[in-house]
Amino acid sequence: MLLASEVKQAALAAGADLVGIGTAESMANVPGYSASQLLPGAKSYILMAKRALNGFIMGGKGQNLCWGMTYLNYKMNEICYEVTKYIEDRGSVALPSFFVYQTFMGPRSEHFNAILEKKWFSYIIAGAQAGVGEVGMNGLLLTPEFGPKVRLTAVITDAEIAPDPKTKGDLCPGISCNLCAEACPVGAISVDGVDKPKCHGYNDAHQEVLGYSYCGMCIRACPAGKK
Repeated sequence: MLLASEVKQAALAAGADLVGIGTAESMANVPGYSASQLLPGAKSYILMAKRALNGFIMGGKGQNLCWGMTYLNYKMNEICYEVTKYIEDRGSVALPSFFVYQTFMGPRSEHFNAILEKKWFSYIIAGAQAGVGEVGMNGLLLTPEFGPKVRLTAVITDAEIAPDPKTKGDLCPGISCNLCAEACPVGAISVDGVDKPKCHGYNDAHQEVLGYSYCGMCIRACPAGKK
């Protein structure tokens, strides 16, 4: 049996800033691919987060945010690979849940949006289940350390690793704060959730300018986190 402390140390040594461990069972009924669908016999997953620097975020949207987050996507894949290798070297099967994307020079198709919504391992919910943070009104994972200023990845494994408890659930005050909803350029955030077609539609309008679109106004506005 792999020790949770040793797996976490391996993830931190590979470059992760935050690490949590969850059970495959906890993701069984989550929209998107479950851990067991991706890796039959899965018992655990390791959810890893890396901080997005304030310089990426402070503009709220545009090329600096786009380039910074794109770099983090590559970085998270490297971390994911190293942790997967660490687990495999110790006799268990592991699957890296790489962040794979393409550069689209134009609006995403309806088919691609459907893939994003339904056929993905939900890092955000996995992070909440693994005690890394909680889901905020902006639909993002809020962490005690960095708020929503993180990029996420996961490794799924058939090893049984002791899971972490969930966070207390007091990072997002919801409508009494409302800063993320007020900051959203298209009014996609409300107490009822995030209108993802609105959010995606706004991002898609900038594809030809940036190559890879990204708006982070709700991230910049969120007061959660110590840094």
